[in-house]
Amino acid sequence: MTFKHAVEETPHLKDAWKPGLQALRAQDRPHIAAEDTRRLTGSADVDDALQPQEPNANRWDFGIAYQHTNRSAEVVYWVEIHTASDAEVNVVLNKLRWLKAWLKDDGKWLNEFERDFIWVSSGATSFTLNAPQRKAFAELGLQQKGKVLRIPAARAD
Repeated sequence: MTFKHAVEETPHLKDAWKPGLQALRAQDRPHIAAEDTRRLTGSADVDDALQPQEPNANRWDFGIAYQHTNRSAEVVYWVEIHTASDAEVNVVLNKLRWLKAWLKDDGKWLNEFERDFIWVSSGATSFTLNAPQRKAFAELGLQQKGKVLRIPAARAD
């Protein structure tokens, strides 16, 4: 199943798939840099699409699919573009907890892909993780990538 098909089969995301990075807001696109933009197979704005159904939830921002040269299937980068400060660490962790629960339920088709969970800073990065936050990052598999997520043509093994 392709990322596009999985998005279209997911409740409330039917029209969320867009080619390349077109699902991202204009101000968010500069935070994503693909080595080969032709390999960006699509994106979905999960936050916008699910806002009517879950208006009070801490929703994750985007799913971005990429076809790496050394993978037969697309890899999905679940990207949250958010302020990177001490006060926002727990907000982002709660958003990731929400995303993981959603992927096990309504997002089950999207849960089948190889994936990374990425936090990209929308501005300056100024936080220090305390021990419980570091543990939560590790347990949830969250990666903080500074101001730009760089997607290589070949995925590291």
